[in-house]
Amino acid sequence: MTLSDHLAQLRGREPDCRLAAFGDIGACIVLRKSSAAEHPQEYLDELCQQARRGFGMLDAASGAEALADDVLVLTPGEARIYIRAADGSGDAVLCVCSSAAAAQRLAGPARDVLASLAEEG
Repeated sequence: MTLSDHLAQLRGREPDCRLAAFGDIGACIVLRKSSAAEHPQEYLDELCQQARRGFGMLDAASGAEALADDVLVLTPGEARIYIRAADGSGDAVLCVCSSAAAAQRLAGPARDVLASLAEEG
């Protein structure tokens, strides 16, 4: 299964998911996305930047203890969930939904996508 297939399948799991993307949050670049609508590159870049800032704040707060692998961000009209790979590679799945409940339901499946990609790679 291709990365694009994984993302389309992830987005299809949740009717309220508007966008599922895979990116490198270290480089702040979205590499693939699945979306019914087009999004400007600036919007996609901002998702990566927001994920990097969110994980940076969580990492600083937790110190060397167990690092969080997800960040939930609520904005007007959107709930964004960012899931990062456990291997420290900077790989992340970024999902944009219309509700926080929908975004939270995608956290587990997004982790599964990252695990599948790690096994395939």
